[in-house]
Amino acid sequence: MSWISNLLDRIKRFLNGNSSNMKPLDIGDNTIFNFSVYQNGNDSNPMDYDPKFNDILAQEMGLCFKTYYENWENQIFESLLEVQGTLELELIFKGVLLSESFYFRNIGVGDSVNKTADYNFRYKSIGVISEYRGKGVCSCLLLKSIIVVLENVINNSVEFSLVNTVSIDIDDKYSIYNSILTELIPEEKMQYKIFEVENREKDLDHLRELYRQKLETLYFNLS
Repeated sequence: MSWISNLLDRIKRFLNGNSSNMKPLDIGDNTIFNFSVYQNGNDSNPMDYDPKFNDILAQEMGLCFKTYYENWENQIFESLLEVQGTLELELIFKGVLLSESFYFRNIGVGDSVNKTADYNFRYKSIGVISEYRGKGVCSCLLLKSIIVVLENVINNSVEFSLVNTVSIDIDDKYSIYNSILTELIPEEKMQYKIFEVENREKDLDHLRELYRQKLETLYFNLS
């Protein structure tokens, strides 16, 4: 059956993948299946929970990231590395959807900011369900997406960018993401950062620590 073949391919990629202190879910004992059922009932499809995005720390807090790859014929992380490859992430807490929309796309070097990175991703839609705004949902999604990409293209430079459309009434709208995307083009409302190969471990250490802090804050705000 095709879904069995797909699952075996995912297991193989997981076993061959890079380890980190934010370990992905253990899929050797049906953890993904059990966890997806716990989150969303018996109709859950474990294939919607890419283990690359679901780490043990999030799981222990009752959080998970649901993944939707736009390429329906190739529902794997590698499809995101193709130009125009797109991924939607949903952040779920104990069965409750927190995010309204969170998409990012591989825009290719031609549409990137600096036109120097090997891979170039832009966030095209970021939104949180109103009652969960201001709790750290966006930061967790942003950090998780960057960490997973950087871990899986370890020998390539990567640019991430977004056009800041934050509607929250605060003095500095860029401050929401400036600890992650540190470069600004104010006239274009653009925030971005290029993650170079030579700084990869340092960048990942920083991002993982930020992610841990944001995840704990989010859990505290939801509990």
